[in-house]
Amino acid sequence: MIINGIDVRRYGATLLTAETKPPKMTANYEMMSKALLPTEYDTDIPLGSMTMTIYFRGKNRATLERTMSSFMQNFRSSCIMEEIRGFKGKYKGFLAGDDYEKTLEKEKRILTLEFDGFFFDDEAEGIFDQELEGKLYAEGSRDTPCIIEVTAKADLTNYKITLNGEPYTIESLMDGETIVINGKTGKITKEGDNAFGSVDLWAFPKLKTGRNDLAFSTNGARVTVRYSPMWL
Repeated sequence: MIINGIDVRRYGATLLTAETKPPKMTANYEMMSKALLPTEYDTDIPLGSMTMTIYFRGKNRATLERTMSSFMQNFRSSCIMEEIRGFKGKYKGFLAGDDYEKTLEKEKRILTLEFDGFFFDDEAEGIFDQELEGKLYAEGSRDTPCIIEVTAKADLTNYKITLNGEPYTIESLMDGETIVINGKTGKITKEGDNAFGSVDLWAFPKLKTGRNDLAFSTNGARVTVRYSPMWL
């Protein structure tokens, strides 16, 4: 297993078990007084969870304690775990709890870690080259932020992209220039420079699982939509 780009064997560690649980979901609805049917609302999807047990072995007790202490530095913020035995993709986890279990030998310990998080795959993309409309079928089981990259094929003014009914209007873009609306980082850049004021939008772009509809005000641009499929 690899955590934040580091093989756990570097810490003298071996993954013993990894178990996941789906998120605890409750449908959001309200039964009004005297109503015959309930009123339904959008339901937020919380994070799922994962529990891991990891076996550590050191040369002696002092070395073991310091090695495990160094290992725990990986979880001061969110972490990325990959090559988890029995699972596909990468896991972004937020440490929710930990526990140590002693063994009969002082230079060996078992660490239990509990995470909230989700799995995600390598980045996928859809390309719409000088199109007026298009569809993108997103994999995964969670809504996911996406990146919209627009390269002008002609001088553009008030170029509008509509994604699932949500408009994104670019004030101006010269032929050959590229602007990026990054729903992952919450930034907008043009040719690498900050261009937050150059796009009129209410929210940063995201994709829903399955079909996503796009429309473009003119066919004067190449639009690339990139995203990482996310799973419960």
